[in-house]
Amino acid sequence: MARGSAAAGQAPCPLTNRPPNSDLKNDVETRANPACFGRLPNLEKSGFDPRFETPGMPMRTDHNDSEEIARPGILISTELVEEHLRTDFWREATRPIYEISPIPGIGDQRLEGTLRSREISDLLIGPVTFNAQRYIRDRRIISWSGLDHYLVAVVAAGNIKADLTGAHIAGHPGDICVLDLTQTLRAEVAPGGTLSAFIPRDALAKATGYANLHGLLLSAHLPMTRLIADYLAGLNALEGQLSDDEAAAVQEALITTLAAALRGKLPRDTGDPPPLSIALRQRVLDFIGSNISNPELSPDFILRRFNVSRAHLYRAFVQDGGVSNAIRNRRLDAAFLQLTRNDARPKPVSEIAHMLGFPDGNQLLRGFRARFGMTPSEARRERSSGQLPDNLQKHFIKFGTILPRY
Repeated sequence: MARGSAAAGQAPCPLTNRPPNSDLKNDVETRANPACFGRLPNLEKSGFDPRFETPGMPMRTDHNDSEEIARPGILISTELVEEHLRTDFWREATRPIYEISPIPGIGDQRLEGTLRSREISDLLIGPVTFNAQRYIRDRRIISWSGLDHYLVAVVAAGNIKADLTGAHIAGHPGDICVLDLTQTLRAEVAPGGTLSAFIPRDALAKATGYANLHGLLLSAHLPMTRLIADYLAGLNALEGQLSDDEAAAVQEALITTLAAALRGKLPRDTGDPPPLSIALRQRVLDFIGSNISNPELSPDFILRRFNVSRAHLYRAFVQDGGVSNAIRNRRLDAAFLQLTRNDARPKPVSEIAHMLGFPDGNQLLRGFRARFGMTPSEARRERSSGQLPDNLQKHFIKFGTILPRY
């Protein structure tokens, strides 16, 4: 979706005396001033459904102790930075979600887009627009970002084509795509937009019996799809703040409704483990995460800790290639995070290997290359630019403008 630069002669920001398209990324004064937003993309011309836009509304300040503290909305737009900075800006702003690049041979090779986000309880909701782009979410991004969420995207304009490790989906206007951000994907999008919601993975997984939801698509013609799309649009357009109880109820209602629609899309015979094995798997994964640096962590150690048979443990982890594979992958993910930290003294690979229970650095090197497609040294160089905040909205604030709208 092509977007031109601001019209010549447009008034500069009254606070900074800078043109509307100047780089706002590091300008604290300009962030707080909506008069400096400049000309935003014309979403109606692009085919974007105006129901998904966020109305202007001053932030309420008359909350009492039972209400949430006001959570500001965030706007990120490539139109708010210099044209030559837009591609790199959009890549960095969206980096926790995807590695984004232009689609070769299609239109302008610059990346452009806008993203608005607001928090409601543990949800993050907002409209996104984009030109033609290619998305990749691989093991490197998954480990670095640490996002343990489902991304639920209502296609408002354009289309989405995704390859999910051999499975293919195609989303068109009105469809809802569900993506598990702990799994890999490759996708291409045509110029258009979505209304997206980041939902805590564990909450939706529990509501759907821990089924694999990655790549499920709710078709636009289904009544439940339209109901969910309207509900998300209503949340996005919500004015003012909700109390903690109200926000929790809003989240629960969305998850319950979405889970009911998704359960109807699951095949009857999925080959998934029975409920007891699913519950055991989750408990064991939590235990592995808490004991990742314990040198005694092994299948036998887990068998003794949980007092289960080897056959039962195997059934619970059959889709992971066994519990040994699950332990190794968790340790490799932890090694990736250690290698890419820039807030502490860099540790030698051999020290990281010993700390995470690998017999030696060579075994870590082999497993690391197989999982991430790079060596530990390459990972350290690639991600040395910075760490992701512990909250996605905090990351967006680094690149965005605070909207006094909610």
